[in-house]
Amino acid sequence: MEVSELKIFLAVARNGSISRAAEELHCVQSNVTTRLKQMEERLGVALFHRKSKGVVLTHSGLLLMDYAERIVRLSKEAEDLVSDQDEPKGKLRVGTMETTAAVRLTPLMINYHQLYPRVELSLETGSSLESLKRLLNFRIDGAFVAGEITHNRLIAEKAFAEELVLVTASDITSLEQIENLKILVFRDGCSYREQLEEWLRRTGKLPYRIVEFGSLEGIMGCVAAGMGVSFLPRSVVQRPQYQDHCSFHRLPEDISNMTTWFVRRRDEVPGKAMQAFMDLIGLERG
Repeated sequence: MEVSELKIFLAVARNGSISRAAEELHCVQSNVTTRLKQMEERLGVALFHRKSKGVVLTHSGLLLMDYAERIVRLSKEAEDLVSDQDEPKGKLRVGTMETTAAVRLTPLMINYHQLYPRVELSLETGSSLESLKRLLNFRIDGAFVAGEITHNRLIAEKAFAEELVLVTASDITSLEQIENLKILVFRDGCSYREQLEEWLRRTGKLPYRIVEFGSLEGIMGCVAAGMGVSFLPRSVVQRPQYQDHCSFHRLPEDISNMTTWFVRRRDEVPGKAMQAFMDLIGLERG
């Protein structure tokens, strides 16, 4: 089997769709279909169950997937080790929480680009859970996440220490002033949201309604308008555009202290681009 075939197989497995895999691979759908059929004919087994909407891995496909991921990863590592002899170059994909991207990463990315202009550094924002899934599925190379990291395929290093604060409209001095409590949060999988809900349960501040947002600006704008409260890093709410419109309130240390981790795959040797990125952050092994 060729590495190119395995990449096609993995793209179809990740997307559950030949058409979406073709979009990801930037090739025509007929080419993906043909290469898959050739693999199946050569192996003498079906790798996917074809359904009216999409495809699902067969038992043989599931067995192949683990090996395919390892082969593709080792191939990339070999290429990197051979070609990565001079300055860092190539692509580096990093997942991040939106709050980290907004406050921490802009100066870091500018500095990195100035030092290593041949690296194509890109950010993908999402919840901690979304970033971990992308990392395990080889869609990104590393990720900034919050919360406890227990997966044995990942290694976590301390990137930033954050103090989380309760954020309200500027005229609110206590939660007791609020009727029909609403919490304004990111989608499920956000560690800050989980921490806030844990504190509300612990202190008996029930019931409350959840309003989900896809952006930091959306949350802060609605908090300022008095729509509800949120739980975010102090470094976010102390920015000038928010200070005059919102108030923040300290909570107990066991709730408010949270570490942002930089996570990568344990069995992958960092290339020069990744190592330079980690050196710039100044990571502390967790």
